[in-house]
Amino acid sequence: MILNMKKLISLMLAVLLVLGMALPAHALETSKNPLIDPQPVPHVDTEDEFYNILLAGIDLGNYTGLWASGGKNVLEKCHTDVMMVVSINKTKGTVDLVSLPRDTLTYVPGVHGIYKLNAAFNCAETAEEGMQRVCDAATWLLGGVEIHNYVAVDMTALIQLVDAIGGVDFDMDMSYVGHSGITYYKGMQHLDGVGVMDYVRARKNATVEYTDIGRTRRGRDMITVLFDTIQKKLKEDGMGVAMDIINLMFSEEFNILTQLSMGDILSLVDVALSIENMEDVGSHVLTGGYSLALEDWNFTFTDQDNRIQVLKDVYGIDAQPIPYVSWNYTTWLLEYGFPISRQIHIARQIIDYGKQQNNLTAEQQAAVDALEKQHDLTIAAFDTAADEQTIGANDALTAARTRLRKLGEEASYALGYMRDAKWNTSTLWYRDVLINEYKDVDWR
Repeated sequence: MILNMKKLISLMLAVLLVLGMALPAHALETSKNPLIDPQPVPHVDTEDEFYNILLAGIDLGNYTGLWASGGKNVLEKCHTDVMMVVSINKTKGTVDLVSLPRDTLTYVPGVHGIYKLNAAFNCAETAEEGMQRVCDAATWLLGGVEIHNYVAVDMTALIQLVDAIGGVDFDMDMSYVGHSGITYYKGMQHLDGVGVMDYVRARKNATVEYTDIGRTRRGRDMITVLFDTIQKKLKEDGMGVAMDIINLMFSEEFNILTQLSMGDILSLVDVALSIENMEDVGSHVLTGGYSLALEDWNFTFTDQDNRIQVLKDVYGIDAQPIPYVSWNYTTWLLEYGFPISRQIHIARQIIDYGKQQNNLTAEQQAAVDALEKQHDLTIAAFDTAADEQTIGANDALTAARTRLRKLGEEASYALGYMRDAKWNTSTLWYRDVLINEYKDVDWR
């Protein structure tokens, strides 16, 4: 059968129409920068087998003198002000403690924006989800090393735990007045729960290393002593002390967030008993410079060389430097990153609205298509400028931003949507959900 030309053209148009309906719509270009697009949780394989537990201290407490900054008394509003990864190398039978400074400038996988590490807990609707966010952010900092579980306690719970094991003998490295009002003197002494809490919370009132890095070191020192005390009691008293701790952890009055089961805890008891000398437990910190940035907030800027070395020493991995966490980058954010991030998200809202409409006029469709094309060009310019931070790259980004806003305003008017869009950021960038997805975060 021979089709005439008119029928052939009609058939081809019909086929193209069907194929066009089957093909997916063009997706907006995504950015590799988590300020624009959330990044997935990284993952890396290690030659040795590890079991990694994140220990977190939440700055919530109802014990006189030990209230958190700002008098926080709602769990979801609190911070994980102490974070430490206990890495159990099951292949070699070794244990290492890796401290993560609370003020570390970081990104939270799955969330667009920029945060302090201790505020990853606030990037969720529930405390349990918040702890998973903390674990994900820790995994990002650790170069993709997986966190298998977590244990988070508030101030009162830590006091209860220490008192349950009868306190600890500790060689105090300083004389100081604790938050409880108790005066402590340098040298060996026996500390109860309040004494331990005073020590691990000491920062501005410390007389030795009165910084966040100093507090992380004190936390590791105290955890090591706690482990040593528990180990000795396990060897002396058998499983009696283990059951006392387990019963406390699973009691209603003990404030703990964890996914550990009773079986998991008993397995950890075996690990504790297998350690011959607590001095062999490795002690590390992802240290960095401490400075004001982003309009006078305190941050820890991770020392990349130190981080890479710690990850090599503990996990045997060859990690790459993490991007977008330098002090210089924060100055770029204020001038370019934050305002342009907001405009990109507004453009996306307009484009998404246009794509959801049926029967757009030719003029409306052209406006949406032009905005979408410019969006993709702006994303490319944004990523280049964020990486290079050169005059040329910044100028190119500024030009792309100007055109994005012009086409965005034209599309919004053509569609009758978001005609009064606020394209510029406010002075409180951290309260802007188009920059930081979760705005109700305490930045102290």
